[in-house]
Amino acid sequence: MHKTPSYRQRPGYAQALVTLTDARTKRRRDYWLGEFGSSESRELYHRLIAEWESNDRRLPETALHRAPQGDARDRDEGDGPTVREVIKLYWRWARKYYQPNESGTLKVALRLLRQFYGSTQAGQFGPKRLRVLRESMICGDTTSAKPRQPWSRIYINQQTRRIRQMFRWAASHELIPSSVPHALATVEPLKRGRTAAREGKRVRPVDEAMIEAIKPFVSRQVWALVQLQLVTGARSGELLPMRMIDIDTSDRSGVWAYRPVEHKNAFRGKDRVIYLGPAAKRIIELFMTDRSVDACLFSAAEAEAERRAELHAQRKTPLSCGNRPGTNRRNQPAHTPGDCYTTPSYYRAIQRACDLAFPHPDPVYQPGEIVAAPVRNGTKPRSRLETASEVNARLTGEQRKALKEWRRKHRWHPHRLRHNAGTAIRREFGLEAAQLVLGHSSAQITDAVYADRDHSKVVEIMKRIG
Repeated sequence: MHKTPSYRQRPGYAQALVTLTDARTKRRRDYWLGEFGSSESRELYHRLIAEWESNDRRLPETALHRAPQGDARDRDEGDGPTVREVIKLYWRWARKYYQPNESGTLKVALRLLRQFYGSTQAGQFGPKRLRVLRESMICGDTTSAKPRQPWSRIYINQQTRRIRQMFRWAASHELIPSSVPHALATVEPLKRGRTAAREGKRVRPVDEAMIEAIKPFVSRQVWALVQLQLVTGARSGELLPMRMIDIDTSDRSGVWAYRPVEHKNAFRGKDRVIYLGPAAKRIIELFMTDRSVDACLFSAAEAEAERRAELHAQRKTPLSCGNRPGTNRRNQPAHTPGDCYTTPSYYRAIQRACDLAFPHPDPVYQPGEIVAAPVRNGTKPRSRLETASEVNARLTGEQRKALKEWRRKHRWHPHRLRHNAGTAIRREFGLEAAQLVLGHSSAQITDAVYADRDHSKVVEIMKRIG
């Protein structure tokens, strides 16, 4: 893999420059970027690198990069807002309009757009610049303080669509001419096998052994949510705010119907019903006693209280010695457990459990013992284990990469449990049943994404006819 030319300062001057080499002629050329360290010079640097990469590493035209403050042509034509100003106005609206997951992903796309074309006139942003930006998504960026890895083809198409949507919004608010989004719509999405963008890995169900391994390291609330996902195929965000008031228990069949208040397609006006059979009912009934009908069944605050009570029951030091319950708590803690688990907190609980269930076999990655200095004269020094941040601080760069790779192989995301349920339902009852349970409007989504085919049937057929 070729090394990306670096952004650097000319010795003895306050100017930034980058040196590019023509891949065909091997000719080298210095490009002046403006004041070293300024946002404009870094913006121009990223644009130069992207155009150089998109042109098969041929030298860009010098006339396009003479102005150190961005493209001079953009500032001379018209008095419309810059891309940076449009992004600011759009984000103010989008952060409230979209769901947290969508707005978080949108923020990544807008940040990259601002990095490359923040000072460009929004009305002058056309298909060519969008393709240059897309090329940077394909190549990634290894020169920044936080390196950006190359994005997958599908993710690039999604981020490109979000950028086009911003310009459509700007045109609808008369910030830019309506011709701009129409021109951007002519940029076709990347197609499989016809681009250098990498293909993303398909999400697979979690191995049952890896699920069972985390049971001793999670609260009973988290384990109940894991089991509910396996038997219902619901998304974690649909189950986390479950309340008794949202569950209809009146059906004579004995199957309960849970209607989440918020779900993925609520803004489209669609209804989402999650049916709870005998296995799901047994899980939920454990949390339905001594609770108001409008309280969350799976409470993070309740799980933390149970954890502290268990630690207190295991205490060996007499209450007359050491800290008593509640004496060492902060008056205004930075973080407190909420009444309901959130999607991020549920995800973090599973990640921590995976780290405990599958520790790295090399002792260098395990927390070591730290012996503190004596608190008073003659007292025995106390010892404690390193925190996760302290372990990470003493590791080398290569060790951090090795630990990250180990965790990538030994961690799993709770959303994959939905794939477990879809695969099991399809194997037992067929594709249409999996579609209905998972709540998909089309069986094509279930077939392509969520339910792995039962290859054992193919093997059995080939034993007979092959």
